[in-house]
Amino acid sequence: MILTLAIVSACSISPLSPGDTPPALFSKLNNNSTFFLQKAEQKSGQKKLPWQFVAAQALIAEKEPTLASSIIEYLQSQPLTSTQKSSLNLLTADNLYLQNELDEAQKTLNKIDNKQLSEFGLTYFLKLQTQLYTDKEEHLEASETLFLLTPLLKTDEEKQQYNDLLLTQLSFLPIDFLSQFQATLDTSEQQQTTSALEFAEQQIDAGEYIAKEDVTPTDPFKQGWYALAYLYQRYQLRPNQLIRSLDDWKSLYPEHPTLRFIPTQLTDLPELSPYQPENIAVLLPLSGRFKQQGQAIQYGLLHAYYKQQKSRKTLALPAPKFHFYDTQAQSIEQIAAQFQEQHIDFVIGPLLKNKIEEFLPLAERMPVLALNSFPKQQATEYPETENRQIAWHYAFPLSPEEEAKQAARLIFSKQHKKPLLLAPDSDYGKRIAQAFNQQWAALNQKNRSRIETYFFNKKEKFAPFIAKVLQTDKSKGRIAQMKVITGLRLETKERSRRDIDAIYIISKRDELLMLKPFIDVAISPFAATIPLYASSRSHLRDNQNKELSKLIFSDSPFLLSADNKTLLEIQRAWKKQSFAILRLFALGFDSYQLIERLMQLQSTENSSYKGLVGQLSLDPTNTLQAKLNWAKYQRGKLIEIATPVSGK
Repeated sequence: MILTLAIVSACSISPLSPGDTPPALFSKLNNNSTFFLQKAEQKSGQKKLPWQFVAAQALIAEKEPTLASSIIEYLQSQPLTSTQKSSLNLLTADNLYLQNELDEAQKTLNKIDNKQLSEFGLTYFLKLQTQLYTDKEEHLEASETLFLLTPLLKTDEEKQQYNDLLLTQLSFLPIDFLSQFQATLDTSEQQQTTSALEFAEQQIDAGEYIAKEDVTPTDPFKQGWYALAYLYQRYQLRPNQLIRSLDDWKSLYPEHPTLRFIPTQLTDLPELSPYQPENIAVLLPLSGRFKQQGQAIQYGLLHAYYKQQKSRKTLALPAPKFHFYDTQAQSIEQIAAQFQEQHIDFVIGPLLKNKIEEFLPLAERMPVLALNSFPKQQATEYPETENRQIAWHYAFPLSPEEEAKQAARLIFSKQHKKPLLLAPDSDYGKRIAQAFNQQWAALNQKNRSRIETYFFNKKEKFAPFIAKVLQTDKSKGRIAQMKVITGLRLETKERSRRDIDAIYIISKRDELLMLKPFIDVAISPFAATIPLYASSRSHLRDNQNKELSKLIFSDSPFLLSADNKTLLEIQRAWKKQSFAILRLFALGFDSYQLIERLMQLQSTENSSYKGLVGQLSLDPTNTLQAKLNWAKYQRGKLIEIATPVSGK
């Protein structure tokens, strides 16, 4: 606490009025932490506490967890009322959340007695709890928390924001669960005009699952939300049907609070009309050098297609038809010339970058989901002009550059200040290192210096390479020099550098298995352990996982879970495939699933889709970005870890 006050004492602010009263804790603060800390310094005894509480809140908002922790520790040593203790626990939980300590944040929240919180405090509590549930993908719990939060919100902006979030969380719930709330809202069946309360009482069967979560038939507010989520989930790919169903919902819930702030997912629906192609052209290399990669994507597409048709049998929806074209056997011009005769109305592919560059000018009036990055000249934000053909082109790359950027964000979120980067001495390695450096510079505005980067080549030179990187070679030289100077037999131990606090390694699996032991041996026993991070390039499921203990790495979600249903299905039917090939299978699977979702991803801000590759969203260049998951090797087993979280 003394250190914190010393830091801010040198800051000059406007003169303070000793008679001022502190703002309500957990309300919106109009001053910064420096102001509140100087106010506290002017007070004595118990009069300091209210100012110190709001100072801690301000520091958390300013993303200064270390300074906030010092104030929290000081307050924990003071005699506090039960209300103050609950408020302090809430600040502690929020500060833990800021540091990505999600489990500890939840444990601290569980200690809080909500009845001891002010209205501002309860709102703050519910927002934090919502974010924790959302980050952990506990959608029902997040929804139940939002039911409590939304009636407490004061501003129109927040009401709209959290209504949007509530519909998103509800839409993740199983359709069978939501269907219990929709019988009279299904416009394909008989229409009724019962009141909201009558509808709830007549239609909801509160089974064990619902009763457990306290969803009761006598709560029109909740029932209205569940019914709305059902309509959205069932008809989101059929805007006309959704519009008619939404009108019926409004007539059944004429006084529902949501009517004033309809979720943005349900506004301007005609603009969200999805692609529903009848004939899909798939352009892949199905022969030659890239045959294996092309076939992996083809298998993924077909697997997704047959799974979808199986689920749609009861709905009697028309199935699209695939037309596969081998880009190695025919020229791009020859393939495109066949589209009119085949009535092609959507294209998936090509896969190779040079083929994409050739193809896109030939498909200006056709929706295309390319399976690699756009040519550089096209990767710009799409202009708002009448000519919108270019906006029909989408790119879906498995981008190692984007993976490196996500690594930079994770390492930054872990409070590391000076990471080190190791990469192969190749165009690939230099390209990935550049992407990591660019993201780090964007995150680390205070110190925009480049990350120290080293490039390796021959495996037989890994030992001297690591000695140079960690500067144990210099330590060895100093030891030799001292022995010469003293002429004595000295008992010595080489010491590694201590100015780095993380290492990100871009390498293949066999390279990683050699690099890591050299790093482990080189790090001085007197120094703290340096966390090691790696890319998916080095992830395999083999018997050498114990050699990589404590290593943290990124990969597609379905490859990190040994009991993933889709992964198990594929491995049973398609044995002994490498993870590189399975990632391409996932690319094909997600490509088909995305067809009906692309327009929504493009038109709705912050919209995303949970695919096999990762959590998918569209950036301003119409390029799909996949948020990967992270895991750690622990005694030979994989343990998933929390990813960087967004602010509340």
